[in-house]
Parts: sequence; C-alpha cells; structure tokens
Amino acid sequence: MAAAVTVALAAFLLIGGFLAVRFTAEGTLGQCAPPLLAGTDPQLCLSAAASRGTLTVSGTTSLPDGAAITVWAENGRFDRYRSTGTASAIVLDGAFRQVFDVSGWGAGTIVVTAEFAVTADQPRAVIDRYGWGGERLRGPDVRPDYDRGRPPPMEVRSSIQVDLPAA
Repeated sequence: MAAAVTVALAAFLLIGGFLAVRFTAEGTLGQCAPPLLAGTDPQLCLSAAASRGTLTVSGTTSLPDGAAITVWAENGRFDRYRSTGTASAIVLDGAFRQVFDVSGWGAGTIVVTAEFAVTADQPRAVIDRYGWGGERLRGPDVRPDYDRGRPPPMEVRSSIQVDLPAA
C-alpha cells in the first residue's frame, strides 16, 4: 500500500512539474518554446532585424515545406502611418524569410506580424493536418479570423516589435 501511494505521489509530482514548466515556458517564450514544452501545433517563432532601410523578417516553424505564411510590418503611427503590405513567405526546411524595403520610414518602433491560415492555396499536406477551417490548430497564438467568414476559421498570428534605426 505504501509503495502504491509513493508511486502515485511521484507520478503526480512529475506530471505536475512538467505541466508547470510547460506553461511557464509557453507563457514566457510563446511559440518559441521547445516543441516538447510548447504544446503548440504549428510552432511559429518570429524574428526580425532592420538595417540600412531593409527589414528582414524570418522565423522557424513546424509547418511542412511549401506552407505559406503571410508577413507584414507597420509603424502604427496615426500621423504618418506606414505599412509594408502583406507578402507570402514560403516554408522550406522549417524556416521562412521575407525582406521589405522600409527606407524613408524614419526611426521608431514597428510591429512585425506573421500569420498562418489554412486556405485553399496551402499544400494538401497542410490542409489535411490542420483542417479546412484550421480546427486542429493548437497553441496560445491561435485565434478566430472573423474576416474570413462565419463561423470564423482559426489562424495563428504572432507579432513582435522591432526598432528601426535612424538613417
């Protein structure tokens, strides 16, 4: 009896400790947490760097090769709003990349966004994995896309802030 209680307590502590680490990693790192700890599918880890009027958006993902991720940047200022417009970054070997011209934007903080949605343009393997409405997407960055219908399909969106240097 004592051995069974000890095993049960050890299992409870082990599972509880794993879940605590997982939720802490997920809350702190978002979808950039290691796959075992993230609990997300797909993972979409976004980064960006600006230099000499060029913004390079890149990231890693668990999406299959050929999946399309929509990326864009905007400065969000009311007095001089700027946007790169959207561009498609195609996944290859678990990574994606897109380059934008931001010359003339001036120094300041911009918001870079990457979005993954299951659309008819996605490869068949992506549609099969996540469902036509994205119903099998999992993770903290999954949200409904109310612009694409009722009931809304699900999408994954991740944003970061980047400082543009003075020219």
